[in-house]
Amino acid sequence: MVSFVSTQLAHLIAPQPMNTEFSPFLKAIISFAHPVLMLGALAATLYALYLGILVRRTRSADAEARKQMIKAKYNQRHFQWGAVLLAVWVIGTVGGMTATYLLYHKLFVSPHLVVGLSTICFAALAAIFVPLMLQGKEWARLLHITFTSLVLGCFLAQAVTGLQIVQKMIGEMLKTA
Repeated sequence: MVSFVSTQLAHLIAPQPMNTEFSPFLKAIISFAHPVLMLGALAATLYALYLGILVRRTRSADAEARKQMIKAKYNQRHFQWGAVLLAVWVIGTVGGMTATYLLYHKLFVSPHLVVGLSTICFAALAAIFVPLMLQGKEWARLLHITFTSLVLGCFLAQAVTGLQIVQKMIGEMLKTA
């Protein structure tokens, strides 16, 4: 019994060869899920930025305009979109790395990978200031804005390098077809 259990545990721990022969259809899904998800996330990021600007305008509006803007709940919507985006960014990053590894059996250390990982770090740093912002700390708002600006800048750079990678993948797929 002990021998059986130790054999099974050794099988789980030891690296196993991976069968990664995918059908062309599945390979296309694996290849393009990350770019599609991240383009959607970029659009949602721009919307979250728009909501953040409206939150900022609400703070500086006159009393009557502020009442109307508060009813629109820009702050709650900005917070909700930000929380969802943080999850999508992390899942998209890990998913992109996983897809690359499944398809090519390695990760390519490139500006796209390095900037993508940096983007996630900036997003995490932006998120840690939210509780302090809720306490009214202006310096926390400024740091949140700084880090989310870095996220957006990196994200735009990622869109450019990501489209270059997609073009390369399409070229490879057309050669093998």
